[in-house]
Amino acid sequence: MIKSVIKKICPKFVMVWYHSLYFFAQRKYRAIKYRPLIEKTHEHYKEVAERIKNRGDRPLRFASYVVYDSTFGAYGLMDLMLDDLKHYSPKIIICPDVSRGDVHLKEQYKKTKAFFVNKYGAEYVVDGYDEKIGEFLDVSEQFDIIYCANPYDAMVNRVHGIEYLSTRNVLPIYMSYGTYVDKYGSQIVMPMLEISLFWKVFAETKYTYKDYQKYELYKGRNVVLSGYAKMDSFAKCTEINSSQRRIIIAPHHTISNKALPLSNFLVLSDFILELPKRYPDIDFVFRPHPLLFVNLVNEGFWTNEQVDNYISDIKSLGIDYSFGGDYFDVFVNSDAIIHDCASFIMEYLYTGHPACFVSKKENKNIFSSLGEKCLENHYIATNKQEIIKFIDDVVVSGNDSLREKRNLFVTQKLAINYPNVSRKILEEISI
Repeated sequence: MIKSVIKKICPKFVMVWYHSLYFFAQRKYRAIKYRPLIEKTHEHYKEVAERIKNRGDRPLRFASYVVYDSTFGAYGLMDLMLDDLKHYSPKIIICPDVSRGDVHLKEQYKKTKAFFVNKYGAEYVVDGYDEKIGEFLDVSEQFDIIYCANPYDAMVNRVHGIEYLSTRNVLPIYMSYGTYVDKYGSQIVMPMLEISLFWKVFAETKYTYKDYQKYELYKGRNVVLSGYAKMDSFAKCTEINSSQRRIIIAPHHTISNKALPLSNFLVLSDFILELPKRYPDIDFVFRPHPLLFVNLVNEGFWTNEQVDNYISDIKSLGIDYSFGGDYFDVFVNSDAIIHDCASFIMEYLYTGHPACFVSKKENKNIFSSLGEKCLENHYIATNKQEIIKFIDDVVVSGNDSLREKRNLFVTQKLAINYPNVSRKILEEISI
């Protein structure tokens, strides 16, 4: 009650100033509180690194702890290691998501495991969970370096978390599966204790690197400016010639997330179904965030039946339903995107194609410096009419006024070490 009254009578700039002051005071307090643990952890890593150096002729044992197949960012590293099995022994460890209910845990675990078995073969995939008895498996002693695709300890069992791994004889590393284009990344993820407990963290841009120095509890001392490893895979994608234009529709999962209010899906769900009728000469690809339908059900917006009916409607209208796994082939074989996803704000720019970001009022102050720069190279829509205008003017008529500026931005600011970021990271971790 008191907070709402203060918000009404206080000028907005005063509230922004207050929240900023409070945030940095809290960050400083936490940095002081956790300093002994963080410094002790990084001293421990020096000892671990020395032991690994003295391993003799044994290959470097590398593991990727993966929860979702769509949030895996080490394809390039895997390829390089698989090409040099004399010096590297890579594995994919499947870790369950324990934060979204038992049904989702089991279903997603099977999906993620099946994806990586299909991609790399069963010999390179290791269970982090025994589905028969419901036991979480600690395999950390089998590896030297572990890449955690998920930075949130709350999402996984303790034995798959960073805080636990930081006490073991392994070196945990992190490269973001998405890009920190929003303040959620810089002001919530970067100050997490988990980030400071990684042996090395790899930053995708100079904007991100500076944010780590500003917001991380360890002040960026474990951060390496490498470039965005995930995009190395994009360079290998093959474009398939087609006379038909293709537009990706990519809704985010943050239906009711106050810290990251991106998703417009509930407002636009019916409109999406209208697009094939309005544009019969355009192919549409529906690529939702893997958590969109999970959150719709878990947060009480839709039932499972409504989700199934919607997916059925999507398919019956001839919309290509793309779900899970790698999406770069979808990117390459498209002509434009309409989305409200955080990572795609940066990632889709690599295609050279026009992008339309669907924004709303709550978006105004949530983006990082990287996000704001990327959005300067997007067309912005705030309603259905502006989305239609984007399709008519930019996609159909080809009036892409941002093309030259957009491509120059990618070349000069985003594509650091591209498409050899993974090789840069491999050099950093090869002890």
